[in-house]
Amino acid sequence: MRGIPLCPVYLEIMRPANCLMAGIASAIGLLVADPTPPLVTLLLVSSTVFLITGAGNAINDYFDREIDAVNRPSRPIPSGRMAPGTARTWSFVLFALGCVLAAMLNGPCLAVAAISSAVLYLYALSLKGTVLLGNVCVSYLVGSTFLFGGLASGGIGATGVLALLAGLATMGREISKDIEDMEGDSRGGARTLPIVAGKWPSVVLGSALIFAALILSYMPELGRVYLVGVTLANVAFAFSIMSLLKGDPSRAQRLLKAGMAVALLAFLAGALT
Repeated sequence: MRGIPLCPVYLEIMRPANCLMAGIASAIGLLVADPTPPLVTLLLVSSTVFLITGAGNAINDYFDREIDAVNRPSRPIPSGRMAPGTARTWSFVLFALGCVLAAMLNGPCLAVAAISSAVLYLYALSLKGTVLLGNVCVSYLVGSTFLFGGLASGGIGATGVLALLAGLATMGREISKDIEDMEGDSRGGARTLPIVAGKWPSVVLGSALIFAALILSYMPELGRVYLVGVTLANVAFAFSIMSLLKGDPSRAQRLLKAGMAVALLAFLAGALT
């Protein structure tokens, strides 16, 4: 009976809202590749990504426990509701369960699940503080969520373009965030791209990545509904580039987030119609 009151904290450290969003993204990736997948495949895809995302959040809290004690003292570890060792073990259990479910789909899905698990662990351990590499990790993880869904269908199809588009746009957004946080990161001793390479080179790179995502979005042949939707998304992408060039990275991030959401809906609508 003692373990029952602790059960909610095991879910809390996974950040279920984030896990659910990642699970839905992977399901959309599957639907883009196969509009009529078996229900069991859809459930396995979503559950696998839910578990591995939760594992990544748990191990991130483990390594960030000292920082969270100051910035987020209400989280499970700094609040004393979960021991650090328990959080680490729980993350390993979730990683393992996610990989087991991925193996039930196919070999490529297992490979992506295993690689993503390793990236999540290494990112939490040390990569998040490295120049550009931390941003690359985040971009890969976002793109791989969609790619995983596509691989579950037995063929990637348009999902490969969706994964690459999401990765490029996310990379542009991550650089925009680093530009916005330059002053605080500099005081904290962080070594982000804008701090190391300068603001303007970072603006140019971020803008180029967003523009590449914009061009790439027209590659899939998914019909008129998709073209209308992705064009609307690209309007937001174009304005985000303009905002970045004008020195407003905060607005660029908001526009990118909106554009990515519309692009995702466009892919889904194009696949289903």
